[in-house]
Amino acid sequence: MSIPTTFARKAAYVFLILCFAGLVAIGGYRVYNIYGPSNVSVGSVPYGLAAGSKISRGDTPDVFKDLSKQPVQVQAELRRSVELMRNRNYKAAHEILQSVVIVFPSLLPALWCDVNALFEIDSLSAADSELLDKMVSRLQTVHPSTGLSSYLDSRKAYRMGNENASFELARLAVSKAPALYEARLWLATLFYKNGRFDQAAENAQMLISLSVGEDVRAYELLAKAYHGQGKLDSCEALLDFALTQYPIDGELQLLKGFLSEYRGHFDVAEKIYNRILALSPDFVKATEALSTLGEKVAPGAGSLATLSPQDRAQVAVDILEPMVARYPENLPLREALGLAYLKGRIFDQAKAQFMEIAAQDPDYPDIAQRIKEASAVHIVPVQNNAGLASDLNRAVDSLRGKLGPSTKHDFTTMLGHYLVRYGASPKEFFKHYSITNFRPVKTNVWQESFYDPPYMHKYTVVFDSLNRFNEVHVSVFDSSANSNHLGMAPEVFTRLLKQNSRISGIGNSTGETDCDDGVVIDAAVWETQDNFEILARFIGKPQEVRMVRFDKKALPPGLKLCDYIPYLNQY
Repeated sequence: MSIPTTFARKAAYVFLILCFAGLVAIGGYRVYNIYGPSNVSVGSVPYGLAAGSKISRGDTPDVFKDLSKQPVQVQAELRRSVELMRNRNYKAAHEILQSVVIVFPSLLPALWCDVNALFEIDSLSAADSELLDKMVSRLQTVHPSTGLSSYLDSRKAYRMGNENASFELARLAVSKAPALYEARLWLATLFYKNGRFDQAAENAQMLISLSVGEDVRAYELLAKAYHGQGKLDSCEALLDFALTQYPIDGELQLLKGFLSEYRGHFDVAEKIYNRILALSPDFVKATEALSTLGEKVAPGAGSLATLSPQDRAQVAVDILEPMVARYPENLPLREALGLAYLKGRIFDQAKAQFMEIAAQDPDYPDIAQRIKEASAVHIVPVQNNAGLASDLNRAVDSLRGKLGPSTKHDFTTMLGHYLVRYGASPKEFFKHYSITNFRPVKTNVWQESFYDPPYMHKYTVVFDSLNRFNEVHVSVFDSSANSNHLGMAPEVFTRLLKQNSRISGIGNSTGETDCDDGVVIDAAVWETQDNFEILARFIGKPQEVRMVRFDKKALPPGLKLCDYIPYLNQY
């Protein structure tokens, strides 16, 4: 009987030892997680690191650990500010965060977010600079000698103009706190600014994984790094994905426009840049891209492009022009010259070649389409003899900046672009636009007027017999226009044409058309599945521009250009 008893006793001892060892292991693991080095294991995120990859935490603090203890409204405000920062609206984020910091001056998440917002604002007032220094000092007191502290020192050094010190401090910050998102974002940005695209791309991939793909800035950095490396196929594939997640992001759209230009697709690039400016008229990069259309060269040592697409088109023109002069009956040769003119954005000469082909052979393949492409509206700066702004992009942007409460219109609703669907009732329309701004001029017709120097605007909203919204008539009069325009498009027409192109996209120019009774009309039209717009000037009336926007389904069929004159002059 003693043998079984001894065996049972030994088994009990072993069991107790195993239990104790298990408890020690669990406790050790928890202590390790809290006090020792740990890792962040990333999941599967498109264009991020491979699933399961690990990023060391180092001394990365959990700045948001106490956020759940705060009032729900405070949590909501902080989340909203983070979202604004991810979309680069740093000033709006700062305003929200300051209201939180005033009430909760020691709330670390609010301090941390506000500091990062202020670092991203280009020019700070003296009061904001002092506020930034105080908040940085408070954060460094709570987290001394950490990666977070080194990151803040790096941002301060950069703001003071010491880029070398900033770069070294950013590297130190990431070495101490590899999972500190803002520090790695800053380091990746510095790598990109210094032309070190490989390192920028590597850090951008980590950022995509750390943010679980929820920060557009990480995708922007990776796309720009690929672009800088000359990996244009990789850049395009990334853009195709990222734009499905962030379809109106200006930086991503801008790169898409660059890639279109490199292929010589200037019309596509132009539409992209105009779309960006319609949403963000103050986006300087898009304005610059539009003004240098056709002049850009694809980057990267592996690029075959040593000339801009416009320069390459000129080389083709120089070769083809004498050949066409020698063999004028060779229509394919003439078409090649027309296409070279088109790629070089020499639209008048392109159209002349295509028209000559059509005259010699009306059935020449796709010639009607070629003529249409060469006739598309493309704005060229006009000399300003009336004292208005000569830079059209700047003029339109300044026009937007002047719009205030008195005009009751922002940039996107100018020229009668009321954001109300066709077919809406007056009740629905006036939910969006105050009826006090309008006056009834006849049954089912309402009109508003306002003066935005030097332009007098008059917009007329028309409802049909069933009281459904389906027409807008626009009249704009320039009180400073010079009547002696010598047959050229006056500034008001060119300016409003540019403005509407930013809202509706590039339209089609009709050129000057003779109508009955000696009336000559010059116009541009825009047409979609639902909407038809025509913006026109009448020769001899340089101060005035008229426009009509229709529900396309309500238009009579078979209208020609001159048939729109009664609509243009109706109100």
